[in-house]
Amino acid sequence: MLADIQLLERFPLFHSQDVAEMQVQLARYLCPHQLRVLDGAAPQLQVSGVELAGVRLLQLHYDAPVEISLEGTGAHYLFRTTLQGQCEVSHGSQQAAVATGGLSVSSPFARGRILTGGACRNAVLSMPREALELQLQQLLGRSLGQPLAFDAPLAADHPGVYALGFSLDYLCRLFALQLSLAPLRQGLVDHLVQLLLTQLPHNYSSALPKPADTPLPSHVRRAREHIEAHLDQPLALASLCALSGVSLRTLQNGFRQFLGQTPIEYIRDRRLLAVHKALQLGEGNVTEVLLRFGINSPAHFARYYRQRYGCRPCDTLKG
Repeated sequence: MLADIQLLERFPLFHSQDVAEMQVQLARYLCPHQLRVLDGAAPQLQVSGVELAGVRLLQLHYDAPVEISLEGTGAHYLFRTTLQGQCEVSHGSQQAAVATGGLSVSSPFARGRILTGGACRNAVLSMPREALELQLQQLLGRSLGQPLAFDAPLAADHPGVYALGFSLDYLCRLFALQLSLAPLRQGLVDHLVQLLLTQLPHNYSSALPKPADTPLPSHVRRAREHIEAHLDQPLALASLCALSGVSLRTLQNGFRQFLGQTPIEYIRDRRLLAVHKALQLGEGNVTEVLLRFGINSPAHFARYYRQRYGCRPCDTLKG
């Protein structure tokens, strides 16, 4: 894994022996943190790397044992591979040593701590939280009920870690060729996002679509079919229960178990998707489209729309 990471040395970013400068510079490239040098050693931070469409791949070496305290206020997930030596990573209540080739993940919303030895080198893939969450919502076909959290650490022989290493090696070789990568950048980012979401374990892995999903119970199927056929009409829970022949609690539990959300959340997400498609096709102005799908509170709906698609409804129409 990452046999070609040394190619990043052709793209030096900065070299410093000043701890304050290291902290400021790495906050720009990665996330807010506190840096402390251990054992009175003399640090010498070397960072090289590349960037494409908001994603960064960096190689870091402090040449001294350090403690890095993450503040949990960043905007990126950090996928960290140990290239040489060993580091100890604490993330929330979890703590583990990450040996050479292993992968750890720091979430932007969680505090964490990293302890490295003087001989430790790391590669860090910095991926915007928004890019991962938007694509995950597309894969699920619904909004996220809780933040995306990856399982970590993972050993070097995990299939997802192995696949990620091959992809990052390919990325390093492409940049080393010094080609014009502008037409490829978004496609490369999309590939990495899909790989991270589908090949690395996280708290939504079990909910991702599978080739042969378990058939829905009849009451959930009837309610879902009615929702799909009547998105432009009022959809009351009492009516769905009567149509399905079950109590509200049974209907709620069925939707949560088999669709991963409540009936109300499902209705909202299907309307979000319907509005999004209609706007992409230019089927009327924003107000007309919202009214067609029974949206009576545009401001409230626009907030959910932005969370789901990363833009306002009018921005989709203009695009």
